Amino acid sequence: MSWCHHSILTRNTLADDPTRTIPTVTDFLYEQGTIELTFGEPDYTKFTGNTKYTPIAATLSSSRFWGIDQGITYGTTTILHTTAGIVDSGSTLIYIASDVYRWATCAHVDQCSTELGFHIGGETFILIPNAQIWPRSLNTRLNGSIDGVIYLIVADVDTGSRFGFINGYAFLQRFYSAFEGSSR
Repeated sequence: MSWCHHSILTRNTLADDPTRTIPTVTDFLYEQGTIELTFGEPDYTKFTGNTKYTPIAATLSSSRFWGIDQGITYGTTTILHTTAGIVDSGSTLIYIASDVYRWATCAHVDQCSTELGFHIGGETFILIPNAQIWPRSLNTRLNGSIDGVIYLIVADVDTGSRFGFINGYAFLQRFYSAFEGSSR
């Protein structure tokens, strides 16, 4: 399948050249083979285990998006009681509330050796410590240093956010996700 939807999504976005289209982040990732887009039912050859479903969050602000209810543990400690947030492929990192963020990112990154558990719909999705680290080879893409510096994929959600968390691309690339429109 040829992916060409950027012409629809970005039409008329350039004032000086309204007929020119701009590839989106999704277009770029698809063309590079980083992501796969499948329309229809989940591709069961891409994961092991059973598909788990969770309902859309009832909270008004989250229910307008792919909103879910989730709790987070850091090891055995609950750091976020179940609250509404969103799953968003357009957000790069995992964003969580300020007080939770301080727990999840550790006071000292080099001592961060505890799993983060995301509790969604009766299932727990674990990020081991190494999975919480931004790929070091991509540090310069964050305007960061590549020499011995570790950045995490967890960030502080804006205090003005309507959501308790945002599970962005860093979450989605680790867990196979299917969005069922009929359940919205």
